[in-house]
Amino acid sequence: MIIRLSDYDGRYRVVSLAKDCVTEEALINKDLPIMRLENRTITFIPDGFSKTLTDEEYERIASSNDYDVFEINTLGNAYRCYDSHSMDNTIVVTNQCNSNCIMCPTAEQVRMTHFSYSSSELIDIVRHFPFNTPYLTITGGEPFMIKKDIFVFFQYLRENLYETNYQLLTNGRVFCSKEYTELYKSTRPPKMFVGIPLHGHNDLVHDSIVQSRGAFEETILGIKNLLATRATIELRLVVSKLNYMHIESIADLIVSELPEVNCVKIMGLEMTGNAAKNFDQVWIDYATAFEHSKSGIDKLISAGIDVGLYNLPLCFVEKNYWGICEKSISPNKIRYSPECDTCYVKDACGGIFAGTIRLTKDLVKPVKHND
Repeated sequence: MIIRLSDYDGRYRVVSLAKDCVTEEALINKDLPIMRLENRTITFIPDGFSKTLTDEEYERIASSNDYDVFEINTLGNAYRCYDSHSMDNTIVVTNQCNSNCIMCPTAEQVRMTHFSYSSSELIDIVRHFPFNTPYLTITGGEPFMIKKDIFVFFQYLRENLYETNYQLLTNGRVFCSKEYTELYKSTRPPKMFVGIPLHGHNDLVHDSIVQSRGAFEETILGIKNLLATRATIELRLVVSKLNYMHIESIADLIVSELPEVNCVKIMGLEMTGNAAKNFDQVWIDYATAFEHSKSGIDKLISAGIDVGLYNLPLCFVEKNYWGICEKSISPNKIRYSPECDTCYVKDACGGIFAGTIRLTKDLVKPVKHND
């Protein structure tokens, strides 16, 4: 959520929202900066700046929750960076990346803005989060583009939000460095797992998708280095036209070289950003993606490796595999076709990406009660 505040005083702030006196007092006791909503006015505490809200501003702030956290830039753009009613909040460390995946749902142009947080800025945000925040995703871009500074942030999380479950999304290439691997081992919070994409079974396939020479070698070495520290690792296989014929070979590689990984997620495409730009090179429908993944799924399961299917609606997956389908799409991105209203398993289905649903027209087949 972004709220654009008019007549703002131009100060950068990170604040927690308080809509009543009880919340305000609790936040003051934690020595946290506050955005107090009272009637149609917001007041920033402790500095005292107040402004009367427009109808649109009031409606959007009033619909937010006590203890939500907002980062407000000098232009008055208020970004909600913590939703106190959500079980899955996200910290975007940077939009920079040392890869340029051809099927990335983020556009290459986004990374040209060169946005990154420092560890002190990240800590200034997460110090507003409760110590028992249930789940937090740390992502980018590539989070390790801020280099060793990220370990200062991890150490803070380890010491202050140690009950939280973390998902760290990274391409894993940085862990080809033993130094970075050891720094991660010594600073990672106790409940953090690392999600790393593996796009091919060799450098020819993987590097062509990542569009970075040497990425496959760095990724495999990085995964092995992490496994040696007993890190929790989830491998992610995004199925596209560039690798759908190689899913079984990728599974063979995992079974033979990386059998200690905790799980493998096989994922359908989100057709925005680079993926949309490179449509002809990457797009295959979800039914084809699943069909060519089955043998790889079976091999992984036979080897005792946990497997999940992400971003694949149930009507594109054989019923025998529904048990490994997971609701993986962020709530604000989930869409359903009109035909889904008649589907017997709609409530169990994870739906379709908003940016992809246009491509599934006439392909969705609602499941009937007796199917």
